[in-house]
Amino acid sequence: MDLLADALSIIQFEGTVYCQAEFTAPWGVDWEQRNGHAGFFMVNRGACYISSDALGEPLALRPGDLVVTPKAKGYVLRDAPSSKPKRFDDVAGEPETFSRLRIVHHGGGGVMTNLIMGCFKFDETSRNPLIQSLPDFIVIKSEEMQVVPWLEPTLRFLASECCEEKLGSSLTTSKLTDLIFIQAIRFHLTMGDHQSSPPNWLKGAADPIIGRALSHMHESPEAPWTVAALAERAGMSRSAFASRFKELTDKSPLEYLTTWRM
Repeated sequence: MDLLADALSIIQFEGTVYCQAEFTAPWGVDWEQRNGHAGFFMVNRGACYISSDALGEPLALRPGDLVVTPKAKGYVLRDAPSSKPKRFDDVAGEPETFSRLRIVHHGGGGVMTNLIMGCFKFDETSRNPLIQSLPDFIVIKSEEMQVVPWLEPTLRFLASECCEEKLGSSLTTSKLTDLIFIQAIRFHLTMGDHQSSPPNWLKGAADPIIGRALSHMHESPEAPWTVAALAERAGMSRSAFASRFKELTDKSPLEYLTTWRM
């Protein structure tokens, strides 16, 4: 059972590109994330810094870098840590009004940074354990792209579709953003710091033993699973298995099974 595919298959989400941003130094924008949205942006040309309480020190971004913001409440982008930001909506208008190839201009006329910005919209009532366990930020530097095959070409394809008027671009960009979301989660599952993260579904899925038990539950949720049966499949004693499951996912095995069945 492919745990990630199974969890993703029941998520109702839609990817969209808001705009191309052409910001010239000095510039800064303060992005406030909307409920039910996970933002993303990629640096197409130039460079910038992203800052947020969740990130600590401002993080330098270069061409080819991708940032996905599943849980971030907001963040600031700017050409230099000292540049004063303006609200993104004041600079660009409401994202819901953006057209497919809209270009947003902002800044003081200096060196330009080109960003492709968009979001993934979710069902706000979703209790999907994957969505609930995503971090505030997933930052994928250009030199890390090889961890997830096809992510870099997908981003280049998206940049090309956004920069040129082509037949079918609206549908193409929508499908590409869906792929980017899946690949970003795959990157986080592979490279994320799960050891220091709080208990959650992804932490359990990344563990070879608990991940195996989760796979059995996902493959046959209707089966009359008991903790003892799951522990046997995982190759552990009942008590050790139950303790490890709770430690990694913050749920007992049967609590998780009930939630997943629902």
